[in-house]
Amino acid sequence: MPPENNNFKEFARNPADLDISSLLPRRPTVGPDVPVVLWRLLRVVSLYKILGDETPTISYFLGKNIGNMLPIKTHEDIHRQLTALKIGKLNFSVTSPNVAHLAIAECMTCDGITPPLGKPICQLEAGIVAGALENLYPGKKIIGDEIKCIGGLGDEVCLIECKII
Repeated sequence: MPPENNNFKEFARNPADLDISSLLPRRPTVGPDVPVVLWRLLRVVSLYKILGDETPTISYFLGKNIGNMLPIKTHEDIHRQLTALKIGKLNFSVTSPNVAHLAIAECMTCDGITPPLGKPICQLEAGIVAGALENLYPGKKIIGDEIKCIGGLGDEVCLIECKII
């Protein structure tokens, strides 16, 4: 529970109502990017310390929400948007009318974590892809699952498989 102070009272604007254009940084000296290690401290270490075994599920749904917010109208838009977010080096393919795959090399969450943790850890990325695909397939349910993971399982790439239902 957060400490009792004015920083945790009501917001003047609901943060859940913000869109991507309202979140663009103005950091003329520092720049718009943050180090990957900061993200990993948040996702891999801190979230797990706070949420424990719920971390993968919450990370997935955080990602799905982010994916839903992306301006996606084509498969190429997915590649373009995820590349702009610097998720990693991407190879996106739709292998059938019901399945799409995204291979991620140099994954922001896990590439370089050694030794492997023993479980996939890139649920945020799986959620982002599933959420983005929901923009392309209105009325369809998209379920994303990471079936390969560099830092989690020791694979060469992270591989996200999305089923279109």
